[in-house]
Amino acid sequence: MGTENRFESAVDVVNRAALGHVTWVSAATSINDLIRTGGHSLTYFGANPATRIPAIHLSRFFVGAEHRPDLERSYYRDYFRRDEAVPRLVGIRDRELVYKSDIYSDQEKKTSVAYNEFRRVNKTENGLFMGIGGIDGCGLIMSFANSTEGNGWTGDQLGTIRRLAPHMRQFARVRRALADARASSASLVDLLENRRLGLIQLDRSGCVLEANDRARDVLLECDGLHDRGGRLAAGHRWENAELQSLLARALPPWGAQGVGGSMKITRGAARGPLVLEIHPTRQTDAAWRLGALVLIVDPVDRLKVAPDLVTRLLGLTPTESRVAVAVAAGQTVVGTSRELGCAESTVQTHLKRVYRKLGIHKQTELVRSVVSLEALG
Repeated sequence: MGTENRFESAVDVVNRAALGHVTWVSAATSINDLIRTGGHSLTYFGANPATRIPAIHLSRFFVGAEHRPDLERSYYRDYFRRDEAVPRLVGIRDRELVYKSDIYSDQEKKTSVAYNEFRRVNKTENGLFMGIGGIDGCGLIMSFANSTEGNGWTGDQLGTIRRLAPHMRQFARVRRALADARASSASLVDLLENRRLGLIQLDRSGCVLEANDRARDVLLECDGLHDRGGRLAAGHRWENAELQSLLARALPPWGAQGVGGSMKITRGAARGPLVLEIHPTRQTDAAWRLGALVLIVDPVDRLKVAPDLVTRLLGLTPTESRVAVAVAAGQTVVGTSRELGCAESTVQTHLKRVYRKLGIHKQTELVRSVVSLEALG
């Protein structure tokens, strides 16, 4: 398979993995093979005004064809807050590539615990960091392990990494949007029934095929986003120009690879903006009409269940309730520990007690238990 075909194939797997049609590890394996690296990680972060350490929304580490949650736990537990690279990476520009050997000083290469105990041991000390810009103060960092090429990184590898950036940006944003809507492993039918996430299906010419109830509500409001003759349009001229450009990139002529994108849609002064995630679909004979999915995310439309309500109705302690609400809202154990100002092991202990008290065994069951109280708040 030629280089261009290998790139298109990898992007196709990434696009399908964003919607859960194939596993994330399948996409990661394709990326590592395409770039010729021992592994990579993808971290989606937000700014934290109180500290130079960013808030981590999502992070996954892959080595070869394996997802390595053990490395994730080890890094965030033992090295993250001591890693000299972290505050330096927050300002990295979109598609900017930084050699790991350049981001640490010569002295740090001798003394840094993160560099010597984590990066050297896991063969990433000669790897790369790449920034991927986002919106709403969020961004992505891709970290690549050492090149598997004998003489280090080649120009071909670096160019491939930069070309991959917009596809990885869209992958991470769609995964987070689905996680916020508690639909990470949902089918297309399930997404059409989801009330937390607006979903619009577009055909290959950009016409609306179908929309779920949440999306129809948004379109009927005509507050920033409209249906004009069966096509999506934004209320402000400059935003509409951006929207049409994104749709054209996601819906190229047959045979070309679509590229996803994100944008904000301004609403009335009393309401915050909507976020659109425009995601191309795979071009197959079986789904020849479906060209792209548009996810409509309302950043303020999050899980709204007060911990004291959980305490009162589910019989949990106040601390257990705060942990339950945070995890049900999609927060990680690491993020919950930072939010509550306690150790990760403490969060894990509280979570086990919550599961035991509620008689449940899975996070999906916890989500259902907490979400069921939302209408009572």
